[in-house]
Amino acid sequence: MKIALVAPYFHPVKGGREQTVLALAEGLAKKGHYVTVFTTNRTPEGKIVDVREENWDFSVNRIRSTYLAFRFEIPLKIPQLSGYDIVHIISTDNIFAFIFLMSAKIHRKRIFTTLFTVFALLRHPRKMLRPFFLFFELLSVVTMYLSDGVQVMNDVDMKIVKRFVKNVRMIPGGIPENYFIAKPTIDFRDRHGLSKRRVILFVNRIHPLKGPQLLIKALPDIMKEFPDVSIVLIGHDPVGFSNELKKIAEKLGVLDQVLFLGFVDEDEKIAAYDAADVVAIPSIGEFTEGFSIVLSEAWARGKTVVVTPSRALRDRVKSGSGYVAGYDAKSLAEAIVQGIKKPTTSPKVHSWYEVVDMIENEYSICCKSLN
Repeated sequence: MKIALVAPYFHPVKGGREQTVLALAEGLAKKGHYVTVFTTNRTPEGKIVDVREENWDFSVNRIRSTYLAFRFEIPLKIPQLSGYDIVHIISTDNIFAFIFLMSAKIHRKRIFTTLFTVFALLRHPRKMLRPFFLFFELLSVVTMYLSDGVQVMNDVDMKIVKRFVKNVRMIPGGIPENYFIAKPTIDFRDRHGLSKRRVILFVNRIHPLKGPQLLIKALPDIMKEFPDVSIVLIGHDPVGFSNELKKIAEKLGVLDQVLFLGFVDEDEKIAAYDAADVVAIPSIGEFTEGFSIVLSEAWARGKTVVVTPSRALRDRVKSGSGYVAGYDAKSLAEAIVQGIKKPTTSPKVHSWYEVVDMIENEYSICCKSLN
């Protein structure tokens, strides 16, 4: 099968959606499919992606695009799609993907779409942006109707999308196989001087919407119960937010209890999960978590999780599988204290190998509907 994966951003851009595109492309190519990733030549901030060589088992077509604003990248040329059996649109709330959708429809191609946090942008904390985001949510609605198959990754999205179309399936995101079997080569606690500390782990972009500031503000209350606790922050910092976090920690008198590691390799990240007493995912806002790969990674390593009520987080974390706090430091601290005192049991999560099989089956259903 010849498969076109369409997404506005791709590796080396880091994020859950970009990880999804990469994992699908690699998995489908391993199964013998001809895969091309169509993407812009830019980052979400509008910077040009400088990639000298594409060393993949699939093709990548980075299309020169005009950047007007975030989600408003206009491709300067639409490649020919007539040779593909199916076009998979990954992320619908952007102009780039919508233009490809219309091109695929004109060429009468089968279209499969992955939707993330439908209508959640209408609850953006910056209310002045909501009319602007309404336009992108309308694009998502049009995309639903024009698609032959639709994927969502949580039950909240499933209920919403079913009001519009019936050809929707709940297919989760995946994680690499090694998260189930890996034995890290390092002792994370020894390496970072944490052998006598309790560890609260944050793995995500260092960005205000991912909530690391909320976690640091919760630390003084956590330390009242557990004085020997430390926060470890892992993740790239695209906007330089770490400087602000250090100021917050210093003002609260907890800077020595916060470890900023930045981006780490997979071996060290898995070792960090294994060392953690609690993994905290304090994302802020309805739209920030469409699935949460971090949640699956933590569960694959048998960790207790504490989350905020962002859409996919509150949907996936049920009673006994973790703790759901509010969007405030006090309730987050209380939930983390409970997580340390009463660890929970991790539910089953899926590997990308399993997810690729599910997606491949949906492609087949879409293509058969043509006949």
